[in-house]
Amino acid sequence: MKPESPSTVLRSIVWPICLVGAKYRDQHNVMTVAWINQVSVNPLLIMVSIAKTRFTHDMIVKTGEFVVSILNSEQKEISSFCGFRSGRDVDKISQLNLKTAPSTIVKVPRLVDCLGNLECKVTAQHQAGDHTLFIAEIVAADITEDSIQPLVMYQGKTINFR
Repeated sequence: MKPESPSTVLRSIVWPICLVGAKYRDQHNVMTVAWINQVSVNPLLIMVSIAKTRFTHDMIVKTGEFVVSILNSEQKEISSFCGFRSGRDVDKISQLNLKTAPSTIVKVPRLVDCLGNLECKVTAQHQAGDHTLFIAEIVAADITEDSIQPLVMYQGKTINFR
């Protein structure tokens, strides 16, 4: 075995690329995330890690809810746009002409053209370095078609899952 830096080896983990949507008052924002994972089966909980400086972070803190939209392999441009622009400066939903629909339970709209959506209510927050880990219960979900490939990241690049 060859010694390597921990950050280099960590890049060998495959991460799903998703958008996290939040809504505060009349402002709806989405941001790209890859640090997301299921943490419990009963209740069904997920964790999303968001930098404290991100616009969406404050929206989630204020409302206690968000929607995770799982991107498909054809949505790389959406992922890049939402990952490198702040909702403080640009309305990403209108810029990208993203189609939205009301969610079933939370007030945050879901995205119509992604692989699926998870409506989430925050149950806990944990500070972790420069990020906050939001633990949330999935309270509703939808899927467009389960044969669509998800967008994933491996070694810092987006790849096709299959």
